Amino acid sequence: MCAFLLISAPNAHAGAWAVTYVDPVPSIQPSTTHTVGYWVLQHGVRPFAGNLDKTGLKFRNGADEKVFVGVRLPEPAHYAVAFTLPAGTYEVFGVQGIFPDHPLGRLTVPGTLLVKPVDPQLVLGPVEGPSPWQEIAPPLPKPAVSAAPEPAAAVEPSGKPLPVWIAGLVVAGAAGVFLLLRKRLRPAARR
Repeated sequence: MCAFLLISAPNAHAGAWAVTYVDPVPSIQPSTTHTVGYWVLQHGVRPFAGNLDKTGLKFRNGADEKVFVGVRLPEPAHYAVAFTLPAGTYEVFGVQGIFPDHPLGRLTVPGTLLVKPVDPQLVLGPVEGPSPWQEIAPPLPKPAVSAAPEPAAAVEPSGKPLPVWIAGLVVAGAAGVFLLLRKRLRPAARR
């Protein structure tokens, strides 16, 4: 599935949470090894300054639960995880180190990951200062624009004014309709 996954993970500590962004996920086939990239960003926008410890993905099917631990990639806060699953339906959780696990969505094997959207209020404003990423960067949400939106379409004048006689016909036609209606309504009112 070529969608980015956004999901919040508020921590038990006040004001501390992380957001997991998953790189595009292909269709998942049973008993086949798949590798998926993901980002764990504090407040949804920046790499965590400390050590997250173990990160990865957790798949739950009823009482059965499988955790696949990710490995750090060269980019800050970027990881990859390899996993294989038998056919079935799974709840998917992001394992975010010191931050608690939270539901990311539902995966049907064979099939695709259905993403649970994140609350936009859990993604704080843009990162201040220089970006910690180069060419490979997380799919950060675009900041909300407070300015009035541009119109979807505009009418550009053709440069040729309408002939005056067209306006005259419109006025004359409207006056004629008015007089006809007035004539028809008067006799009914006298009865």
